[in-house]
Amino acid sequence: MTHPLATDKIVQAGVIGTGQYATAIVTQAESIANLNVPIVADTNLETGRKAFELAGYDASQVIVAENRADALAGIETNKKVVVQDANIIMGLPLDVIAEGTGNPTAGALHAVSALQNGKHVVMVTKETDMVVGAGLRRIAKQAGRVYTAADGDQPSHLISLIEWCRQIGLEVLCGGKFGEKHIFIDLHNRQIRFRRGEPQELSAEEAEIFRPLLTADEQPRLHEIIAQRKERLGDAIDVRTDDLTEQGIVANATGLSIERDRFHHPVVWPNEMPAVLAPTTYGGILEGRGVIEQSTYLRSDNDTSMGGGVYVTVHASNEYSKSIVSGKGHICNPDGTSTLIFRPYHLCGVETPYSILTAALKGIPTAGENMNQNYDSFGRAKQNLPSGTDLHGAHDDKWETFLASATKIGDNTTKDPLPYHIGTGSRLTQNVSAGTVLTQSMVENISESPLWKLRAQQDRE
Repeated sequence: MTHPLATDKIVQAGVIGTGQYATAIVTQAESIANLNVPIVADTNLETGRKAFELAGYDASQVIVAENRADALAGIETNKKVVVQDANIIMGLPLDVIAEGTGNPTAGALHAVSALQNGKHVVMVTKETDMVVGAGLRRIAKQAGRVYTAADGDQPSHLISLIEWCRQIGLEVLCGGKFGEKHIFIDLHNRQIRFRRGEPQELSAEEAEIFRPLLTADEQPRLHEIIAQRKERLGDAIDVRTDDLTEQGIVANATGLSIERDRFHHPVVWPNEMPAVLAPTTYGGILEGRGVIEQSTYLRSDNDTSMGGGVYVTVHASNEYSKSIVSGKGHICNPDGTSTLIFRPYHLCGVETPYSILTAALKGIPTAGENMNQNYDSFGRAKQNLPSGTDLHGAHDDKWETFLASATKIGDNTTKDPLPYHIGTGSRLTQNVSAGTVLTQSMVENISESPLWKLRAQQDRE
């Protein structure tokens, strides 16, 4: 049987931003016969050069171009080209642009320009997708191009898994991602270990709360035990801004709901998950059906890592289908009303070429074809902050982010909360006390931001 992407066509792709993730797109392309990445753009030219060096090219094979004509000449002579200005890429004979700057405003502007210039867009910059992903999808459809989340990161994989389950008639009770923390439990020796750290002793009472709960008789203790586990682990399992951004994208792309602004976030063994991540009617902790979550998972030394993976718990309404699903050895809750299906890995930029090829060769996204702005990520100050404080976005440790119902952006600022990533690169216009939610009126000239204006346009449509 012919593979659906089998073709003689060589897809030409440009990459904007050559950080750790997107560099892997460049290097992996060398192993894919029908994918060529002839050009990258990065504000740091040496970073761009390094991407091609890691892909196996020596300095004589790589040129720096300062304009479109030089870039085109380089491509036509089979050179690898590095440019500082991403706008140069837009007018070149490329099929797809992969946007990986990590800057929400730059990501949005690059996506709009690429789509208007007839390129498909694979969006690696999740902060952009969280703020204006719905609008960019509409622009892509109007242009007859593809805009897609990038395979290789959790949002794309979880969206695909949810869509697949729905297409085969399984009800998605919960969709989530495994946290990045590695917590090893040795019940025999009563020890806990974080990643490669030294083991810590557990008291007999602590060891008991980390014992797997597997039987129907133990289900009533789920809420109590999960609360005790989270209390014991404390800040070691904190939810990151990246996690909230990624899961906000999934909620917006799938219509699943968010019950807690920073998730229920249970600490669980994988074999407990169908029982825990199910509605209360099935003995779980969820108040409704169809919920977005994140879980910190527990493992022993011999268990497979789930770090970086995604999962769903699903319900089969037909008794025979339910018996088939549970009978194939999948992890279920005691009465089989909830079953765990998971993908325990993501391969970052090594996988992203599949999204590039699928967009160019099949004209479809790998995930997230439609999106509604149901939720936004907002910021809450973790400390007192003076006027003039810079806002650094995703990795700013002065802010705690959370998810809540989306706000509307207009032409002018209000005292409503500001979608967090719009503020990246701006600064405060007033003192902000700890615990205060970041609002639109607190940020300097924010309504002049290109990202603000794109979001305002999205909210009007």
